[in-house]
Amino acid sequence: MPESKTNNTKNASYAKFKKGAYFFVAPYGAPLPTDNSTELDAAFKNMGFMGNGGFVFSSSSSTNTGRDANGDAIATSAGEVEKTLQCVFRELKAAGMKVVYGQDNVTDENGVLTVHDKGPNSEVYSGVIEALLDDGRKDRKVIPQMVPNQLGSETMSYTELVGKDMTFAVLLDGELGDYYVDYIDSTETAAADE
Repeated sequence: MPESKTNNTKNASYAKFKKGAYFFVAPYGAPLPTDNSTELDAAFKNMGFMGNGGFVFSSSSSTNTGRDANGDAIATSAGEVEKTLQCVFRELKAAGMKVVYGQDNVTDENGVLTVHDKGPNSEVYSGVIEALLDDGRKDRKVIPQMVPNQLGSETMSYTELVGKDMTFAVLLDGELGDYYVDYIDSTETAAADE
């Protein structure tokens, strides 16, 4: 299919998430998917239901500006980059709580889930989010390196589901050179097997 010369409403979409499971986390170093259809490695664990705000990906960057003796800008270079992923864990289960609070701070034994809150967790993980666009196209977002380093509010109320707010620092992966990789079904090219 040739590249479209006009705007296409199929390329504008809301995001929903794959029924049954949509946020998976594995220890850093687990094999990452390289498409949006291959089954995830067994190291990726389902994090359960997430908050209705979905996933918020934030980015900030700065620019270094070089100036001459008159104060005129004569050169620029990229400065600091910071990327984060914020979400709310709605399911109280061992796999998710281990990511939020640290692997050694959570046990699920003899019918009791025990969670020790010792502050931010510095363990490094990889993540995958399975989204579906309006027309059923798949959007798999791969996060090669993320650290759950900022605990947010915890909600306990009869008017709102229990939730544990977490912000992950997203790191530039040294091997891949990426913060994120998205694998989105295209509206402009056909799949190789078609």
